Amino acid sequence: MTDTRIFARQKLLLRICYRLFAPLALFAKRVDWVVGPEDIALMATHIAAALPRSYTAIHARNRFYDVRYDAVIQTTSTALGGRWATWRRLYGGPILLAWLARRAAGFIYVGGGAYLEGHHDEREFEFAFLRRHGRRLVCYFTGNDIRSPKLMAERALRTGRPNIGTQLLLVDPLFGTDAYDDARRARADVADRYAEVVFNARNDQLSYLRSPTHPFLYFHPDEQFVPSTTKFDDLSRILVIHAPSSPLLKGTDAVRAAMKRITAAHPRVEYRELIDVPHHEVLAALDEAHIALNEFYASVPGVFGVEAMARRAVVVTSASVDDEPDLGEDARNAWVVADVDTLHDVIEGLVARPDLLASQAQHGWMWARKHASVSGCRAAMQSALR
Repeated sequence: MTDTRIFARQKLLLRICYRLFAPLALFAKRVDWVVGPEDIALMATHIAAALPRSYTAIHARNRFYDVRYDAVIQTTSTALGGRWATWRRLYGGPILLAWLARRAAGFIYVGGGAYLEGHHDEREFEFAFLRRHGRRLVCYFTGNDIRSPKLMAERALRTGRPNIGTQLLLVDPLFGTDAYDDARRARADVADRYAEVVFNARNDQLSYLRSPTHPFLYFHPDEQFVPSTTKFDDLSRILVIHAPSSPLLKGTDAVRAAMKRITAAHPRVEYRELIDVPHHEVLAALDEAHIALNEFYASVPGVFGVEAMARRAVVVTSASVDDEPDLGEDARNAWVVADVDTLHDVIEGLVARPDLLASQAQHGWMWARKHASVSGCRAAMQSALR
């Protein structure tokens, strides 16, 4: 069966179920916001936690995160056979969307996914359906779901600095094709026409969006901000960690080269690299780490960088207020700025003055607590959604 036929069936099923669910919805609990269908870096989980009367509806679980959702479309269970899992994957989305569209006031789409086969029209049908039935619509972009590598490459030529877009072009030639760029252009156009609020990192996720956007918010859980630490009391060993989700995009080759020189010159420095490990292991390592190397082609801190600041590690990253003014002026002292060319010298400067690490970590913790925590982001989000 072709994707086009599946998409046609999904649209029909959505319309039918929306009508059938009308009487049932009269007795169902109302929801303010449905958040999904992707939980990229736990963003959907954290956004829902910050907004009262929210409901998480996700296509598939992320194997790195052990969290609970209100609804998950795909299942790995084979108890009812592979055919049931296939039908659930293909047609669970429109059924769930119809049910939630009857119960919810609005939908926050995290990432570029859809509950239907949204890649066919970049979610045009789905968004139009929700708006036609009076549902509010918010787009929350997280990276390559909206980023145009072509626009990013043009920016790299203007600034003289490589960025995530130029790295994507090295990862796969697909990112440089007209078809890929046209899809991002169409996605931006659909968001411009249907979403009443759009969140995006303007320069780090340079896109074809024309509508005004709100700054990217992290919603890091308040309970994960450690109130104090003793790890800087004894610096006979300095632990440096790096946990890249995508080594080529995060600048891991430059990190390895820099840390090979650093550890050779400073025997008390230990370098630990965490790749493809469970999230709880990353957090445990951050509790020990003195320095966390985030990513080095980005204009904003990654989620790992925020996690590191919350656990009082000194963050080194290419994020810069000069590159992304939406970060705000008080972000200038929150982390230590370095790119692939300056990374070694920056780390060398940090390990040479270990007495300054605790105060730098404190600066990062304070910025993240104010600007990147659930409590710090909730007011900004609620203000944007009024």
